[in-house]
Amino acid sequence: MKIKLFSLISLVVFINLGNAQQTSTSPYSSVGLGESKTHTDIVTSSMGGVGTSYISDFTNEINFINPAANRNLRFTSFNIGVNMDYIDAKTSTESSSRSTTYLSNLSIAFPVNKKSRLGLNLQPYTSMGYDMNLATSGVVNQKSVLKGRGGLNTFSGFYSYDITPEISLGAKVGYIWGELKKEQESSVENAALMSGVFNKKTYGFFDYTLGIAYQKRIENNHLLKAGITYNIGHTVDTDIDYLYSTYYYNNYGEKQSVDTLNYVNGNRNTKFPSSFSFGAAYGEEYKWSLGVDFRFMNQSKLEIPEDDFNYKNRYRVALGGWFLPNINGFRSYYERIIYRCGFYYENTGIELNNTNINQFGITAGVGLPLGKAGRQDPSLLNLGVELGRRGTLSNGLIEENFVNFKIGFNFDDLWFRKRQYD
Repeated sequence: MKIKLFSLISLVVFINLGNAQQTSTSPYSSVGLGESKTHTDIVTSSMGGVGTSYISDFTNEINFINPAANRNLRFTSFNIGVNMDYIDAKTSTESSSRSTTYLSNLSIAFPVNKKSRLGLNLQPYTSMGYDMNLATSGVVNQKSVLKGRGGLNTFSGFYSYDITPEISLGAKVGYIWGELKKEQESSVENAALMSGVFNKKTYGFFDYTLGIAYQKRIENNHLLKAGITYNIGHTVDTDIDYLYSTYYYNNYGEKQSVDTLNYVNGNRNTKFPSSFSFGAAYGEEYKWSLGVDFRFMNQSKLEIPEDDFNYKNRYRVALGGWFLPNINGFRSYYERIIYRCGFYYENTGIELNNTNINQFGITAGVGLPLGKAGRQDPSLLNLGVELGRRGTLSNGLIEENFVNFKIGFNFDDLWFRKRQYD
């Protein structure tokens, strides 16, 4: 119990660290609530993001994608992950590179009794980080400078219960909070005044996900698994500070206001759409598994105050799995390494210049054993990599090629138990 209490305190301490993180450098994070950061768990992201049906064969792996898919959790599990993201963004004429490092996941989960489990998790939810200079030439030469900062974080807890030997139900409640800030300044050549927009939104609301998981044991230790999740759409209050004004800079570089064109301050409604996912997997226990995931968000229903963007529905398809040569292979360390790989394709629901912004990626990773007791001590050092592309060079848009490195530790409570003998 002392270990669980210590880990819970650690989660609270790390919330402040999560607030200060800059986790995105993508120009596409300027749209909506920013770049999604919900696929940051190393284990599932190394398999393309296959998580809805991922009921781990191992006794200390946590699944926060589907709260019901934790039926095999037998030990208290501690997880921490760090991401290092590198992006090369280019247009038809220019290119730039950026990188960022951030805490991607901090969690604890443990069995309450033989049929139920409980878990807590802290991770980024979305992130916004971009700097862009846009220029148009012709009869009127215009220049625009755009900047965005901020992000949303989520602190969530799940509970799962086995209603039969094959079916589990689960629920996850998350508190999402953070601030998104956008600034835009536009000027026309030789004009005395310029116009600017300051747009800050502050969020704090609860989010709810329901899940169901199914696991069927077939002959020769083979397993059939399936899962479904549903995230409930809802309307939340948003604290907004929006100013559209004209101004000029004096000789000291200080902004001098001339006219306020639009000012909004107070609470407004943001409508978050519902989403669902389903997946299936098949494999041999402690040996291998292959799964497929489909996720859909009714993003056309997304409504953000002081935002007139026309969102499209969003969907994601993923295929991935893992392979373990021999869980009790003591002759060779490499026999006990878990090898993971996957692929995904995502239609982001963003349409710019009559062009859909799509994303795809190839993922891989390994789970390196830290203990010496095989399935009795499944603690791991997890490493993952993701190579992908987002956007296109067509129609004056931006193409991003990215490489994301992930490192994390997954400890079970065997590491913290007092030894009785050597």
